[in-house]
Amino acid sequence: MDIVDLGTPLGLAFASGLNAYLPLLAFALSARWLHLHTLNQQFIFITQNWCIAALAILAIVDFVADKIPLIDHAWNAIHTVVRPIAGAFVAVAASGHAPPAAAFDASSLIPVTEVGLLALLIVGTALAILSHRTKSTVRFASTITSAGLFNSVVSLIEDALVLIIILLSLFASAIMLLLLVILVLVLIPRLLRTRHIW
Repeated sequence: MDIVDLGTPLGLAFASGLNAYLPLLAFALSARWLHLHTLNQQFIFITQNWCIAALAILAIVDFVADKIPLIDHAWNAIHTVVRPIAGAFVAVAASGHAPPAAAFDASSLIPVTEVGLLALLIVGTALAILSHRTKSTVRFASTITSAGLFNSVVSLIEDALVLIIILLSLFASAIMLLLLVILVLVLIPRLLRTRHIW
C-alpha cells in the first residue's frame, strides 16, 4: 500500500468516530460494485448482502437516533465504545491486504504485513476516538448553550461532514491524508485543553 493510499482506511476510520456504520457501508458498497479499492480478504463478508443490509439498517437507526433529544445523548454514550471499534475495523478492512504466513522480517521474526495491520488498527482506533471526542465536546456545548434545541442541526452538519470525509477517502485519498494530518495537529491541542469527558 502506497502512503497516499492510507487516506482511504484512515479517513474512513476518522469518519467512524462520527458515524460508526456509514463509512463501513460505503466502503463495502464501493468494494463490491465500484471495485475502486482492494478489500482485505479476511473481511470479504462485509460485501455480502446480509452484512450490507445490516449496516444499512444500523446507519438509518443511527441517523434517526442522533436527531431525537435525550436519545441522542444515550446513543452517543453507547457509541463511545462502538465507534473506536468501528474505526479500527474499517481501517483494517480497507487496508487491501491480509498478512501472508511467509512474509517475515528477518530481524524481528514478525510478519511485515502484520506489523502494518497492527499499526493501522491502532491509528484507526485513535482517529475514531479523536473524532468521537470532538463530536461529544461539540454536542455537549450545543446542549449547554441551546438546551439541546440545536442538537438536530448539529447532527445534520455532522452527517454532511461524514459524507464529505467518506467521498474524499474513497475518491481522493491523498487529499484526505493531508487533511487528516492538519486536523490531528489542530484537534489534539484543543481536546487536551478541554476537561469534557467523552
